[in-house]
Amino acid sequence: MHHYPTLLFLCASLTLFICPLQAQEKPVVPTADEEKIVPQWQKDFEEIDPVEKKSFRKHMLEASRLFNQKRIIESLNEIAEAQRIFPDNPNSLNLEGACHVEFRNFKKARSAFEAALEKQGDFLKDLKGVQGDARMRRIRPVLNILFNLAEMDFVTRQWKSCHERIEKILPDMDPANVAMIRLMEFKYFLCKLRMGQVDEARLLANKYDYLDDYPYYYYANAAISYHDGNESEAERWRASARRVFRRAAAIAPWEDTMIEVGFVKSFYGGATEDGN
Repeated sequence: MHHYPTLLFLCASLTLFICPLQAQEKPVVPTADEEKIVPQWQKDFEEIDPVEKKSFRKHMLEASRLFNQKRIIESLNEIAEAQRIFPDNPNSLNLEGACHVEFRNFKKARSAFEAALEKQGDFLKDLKGVQGDARMRRIRPVLNILFNLAEMDFVTRQWKSCHERIEKILPDMDPANVAMIRLMEFKYFLCKLRMGQVDEARLLANKYDYLDDYPYYYYANAAISYHDGNESEAERWRASARRVFRRAAAIAPWEDTMIEVGFVKSFYGGATEDGN
């Protein structure tokens, strides 16, 4: 049911960013101003015994491997071992949150993501006026966490909060990652629809057309049809998406999003509109 690209883990409609441990090993060379930003957790990590550092990284690499294999309990055990050595690493907290998402324990997941964001908070200070490549480098250590928190809002149907988070995230996303941008734009559109901003949502439904390389056009129109009570029309839009985008992996996150927003019933049962 779930499809896992290299760095993006799709769980139900959840598209989680998991920051790889290697990102710590080979950081981007910072500018002089950026060198001033060293989070406290990073300073503290540099102070621990080299043997413990090595052991921490070993546990985290194993935790990531196990997560990729869907061995979630074992992954959590490895994360716990890593956190006994050093509890404040935001990557371990982010991965811990992703594990809780797999069990749909969104309360624990959100807590872990918020803790990870708190550890990286220095990167978000004094961002006003920072633009271009400098902004991208500043936001990179926290973008994945901000993204995951937006996903928590979406699956728990906190539409206003999710809408606000996505609005802030979209300008900072890598423009090369069009597939992810389209999916986030779709969720932004769905938030507007669920918030009652229907006229704005209808405009966004027409943002792209059938010539686009991604299924936004089909699923946005399907969502509008569901909202209007025209289920048969909505089903036709989804069927068209399946014909055009024939690979299951291409439409899986879009179909899962329709389940999470409440328009489509899950194979495992449950109501559509209220999400119970």
